[in-house]
Amino acid sequence: MSEMTIYQESAIIKSYSDVESVAKAMVASGFFTDATKVSQAIVKIMAGNEIGIGPFGSMNGIHIIQGKPAFGANIMASKVKSSGRYNYRVTEMSDTICTIEFMEHFNGSWQAVGVSSFSRDDAKKAGTKNLDKFPRNMLFARAMSNGVRWYCPDVMNGSTVYTPEELGAEVDQDGNVIDGVVTPVKTARPEPEIIDSDFEEQPLTQIELSAAVQDTRTPREQIQAALPSLTLEEACKAVDSNGKPYHTKSASVVEKIISALWKQLLENNLTVDERAEALTKLASAIEILKAKKDGSLS
Repeated sequence: MSEMTIYQESAIIKSYSDVESVAKAMVASGFFTDATKVSQAIVKIMAGNEIGIGPFGSMNGIHIIQGKPAFGANIMASKVKSSGRYNYRVTEMSDTICTIEFMEHFNGSWQAVGVSSFSRDDAKKAGTKNLDKFPRNMLFARAMSNGVRWYCPDVMNGSTVYTPEELGAEVDQDGNVIDGVVTPVKTARPEPEIIDSDFEEQPLTQIELSAAVQDTRTPREQIQAALPSLTLEEACKAVDSNGKPYHTKSASVVEKIISALWKQLLENNLTVDERAEALTKLASAIEILKAKKDGSLS
C-alpha cells in the first residue's frame, strides 16, 4: 500500500505518525501557550493542512476557541493573495475605519466583487478587545475576515473564518492570542494491569490511522518510531498509577510493565493524549530496564 503525503510542502511530514511527532515537538518547546497537549497541537496542524498552511504557521496563526477555528488576519490575507483567483487592496485605513476592496480574476482581468468595511463603531458594538491599543490592526482583521466570508470563502476550503477576537479572545498587535486558552476535560484511564503469570503476546492488530492517511509500516514499527528519546534521569521520573517509580521495581516487573504497555498501544484503544503518555512510559521503562541489566541502575 503506498504512503500518502499529508503536506506536499513539508518533506518531514508524510503520515499521521509524522504529524504526531511534529505536534509533540511543538508542545515540548513550550513556545505555544494555547497548545499544551499533543492533541491540541494535532488539531491546529490538521486545521492548517486543510487550507494549505504548514505546521509552524498553523501553530502560530490558528487557534481553536469555543470549538471553532480562529485564523490570524495574516493567514487569511496570504490565502487571498496567493490564490491566483482573488486579490484585495486596502482603500482606507485609520484608527476609526478600515475598508478593503476585494477583486476576482474574470476573463483575463481583475474585477471588483465587493467591499468590506469595519469601523470603530462596529467594533464597539461587537465588543472587540484591545481596540484602544491596536485600532488599525483590529479593524483590518475584522474587515478581512468579513470580506473573506462574503467574497472568497473558497480560499479557506469551506472553513467558516473567524478572527480570535471575534470569539472573545484577547490578542496582541500581531493577532496572537493572549487569552482564551482551551482547557479540555481530562479523563482518567487506569494503568495497564500487570499480571504475575508470564505475559503472552497477542497477535498484532493494524493501527487505524486517519482515513486520509495510509502508513506502510507495521503497527510495532510505528510505535517504535514514535517513542521519545529519554535520558535515564528523565526515564526515572515515570511512575505507576499508585505513584511508585518504575526504577524502584525489579527488572522482572519492569519487563512486565513493558509488555503491558506494548499490548495497550497495539490494541489502539487510546486517545491521542493517552497514547502519548503510554509512549513516554514505554520509553522510560525500556531505558530503566536497559540500565538495570547493564548495572548502571540497581
